[in-house]
Amino acid sequence: MTIGQTFMRSVAWMAAGNWTEQAINFVVFVTMANILGPEAYGLLSMAAVFIVLSEALVRESVSEYLISAHAPTDADYNAVFWLNTALGVLLAAVLVFGSGPIAELYGYPRVGGLIRALSPTVILVAVTAVPVAILRREFNFRILSIRAVAGVIAGGVVGIAMALSGYGVWSFAGQWVAMITTNVVIAWMAVDWRPGLSFGRGQIRGAAGFGAQVLGLRAAELATAQMPVVIIGSVLGPVATGLYSVSWRLVETLSFLISTPLRMASQPAFAAIRREGGRAGDLLLDISRLGGLAAFPFFAGLAVLAEPMLRLVFADEWIDAAPVLSVMAFLGLYFCIAVVQQSFCLAAGKAGQITLLTWAGVILGAVLILIASRWGLVAITVAFVGAHYLLWYFRFRIVARLGDMPVLPLVACHLKPALASAVMAAVVFAVARWLSDGSVLVQFVAAVGAGISVFGLFTVIFMRDRLRLLLSYIRPAPAEALTSGEPV
Repeated sequence: MTIGQTFMRSVAWMAAGNWTEQAINFVVFVTMANILGPEAYGLLSMAAVFIVLSEALVRESVSEYLISAHAPTDADYNAVFWLNTALGVLLAAVLVFGSGPIAELYGYPRVGGLIRALSPTVILVAVTAVPVAILRREFNFRILSIRAVAGVIAGGVVGIAMALSGYGVWSFAGQWVAMITTNVVIAWMAVDWRPGLSFGRGQIRGAAGFGAQVLGLRAAELATAQMPVVIIGSVLGPVATGLYSVSWRLVETLSFLISTPLRMASQPAFAAIRREGGRAGDLLLDISRLGGLAAFPFFAGLAVLAEPMLRLVFADEWIDAAPVLSVMAFLGLYFCIAVVQQSFCLAAGKAGQITLLTWAGVILGAVLILIASRWGLVAITVAFVGAHYLLWYFRFRIVARLGDMPVLPLVACHLKPALASAVMAAVVFAVARWLSDGSVLVQFVAAVGAGISVFGLFTVIFMRDRLRLLLSYIRPAPAEALTSGEPV
């Protein structure tokens, strides 16, 4: 099987598992949010800023070295494991000792208790990073999909049971711990490798050098994403934080449906092509064409239908999140394209420039958010999303340089889906307005149906080359055809 075909099979497994995971997670999230309300979810969001940041620093950071390395040995695996475990223990300790001051900063003591209760999950994630890297390097995405689904089921059962039993905000903590613990058990059961003490300074230097770059990147990503939560929690309080966080959670969940399968499968595929001496940039361009075809209409529709969707699945107290969600939809589009570009840089072992650019985004985002905070929640969201888009072109340039390719094709391949999505959004908006006095379900279904029809028609007429490209990856073909880079 060629790398291109292996990539598509991996995407299929990850998509099946990820969509199932997110569907279950969405049901659990809606159920618990409606039981516990915005304030409880806002308190969790205040604590989760620091837990999510710490978990991300150990989940896919030092272990990324094992995916980009040409032929890692047992000594390399051991070095990565102990480095990552030490980092996890350190971060968990920082969380425990810093929980009090963080709670005082917010002015809500329960935030400190939540941070302490969730801090062990950082160590659990750290000790599982190497098994997950092994499964990714071997393209064993079937196990990774099963693991993800099992985790959200276990977490959902525990969380909903605790919520119904009156545990309040602690139900979220129970859900989180149960999910992570299930993921840990399944990952270790799926691999034969076990950690040892046979490693040297060379392995430590190699893993630590690359890991430091990725750690900087992960820290910047999490700082960028969680910074608005900290500012909103400090300035506007838990209710506004809950409204913002539910919008973020929805966009994050929906963007994962597209971005996670592409990100998880593309990085080992890019690395494998490079090890074989091929042009990974050609595969990047193909993935960009196919990914944009799905991402643009999806999030254009979400931006227009934010209010009816919230009315359909949430209680009335959540409707004020609609304008925030409409703006946040543009961030979902950004994620779906940018994460594949980032995977390309990581597969090349060149995370330095993308890391510096992401930190520049942190600074720019902080400045814009602080300026916008005087105008309220929607203005903060606009500033947050705008910071990402203002620096996006520079990300394109970095990726193009690493792929030894011109930047124009990477940008231009998104023009047709963008134009088609704009027309589709106008039609969806008109249909939704026309049916606004009737049933919310009828309004939503009719608008979605109209959007699918319009974008599908544009695709058949103006973007048949994308459909041919997709078929070229699905059906059997010579190896050279699957990484060819022919313009479409």
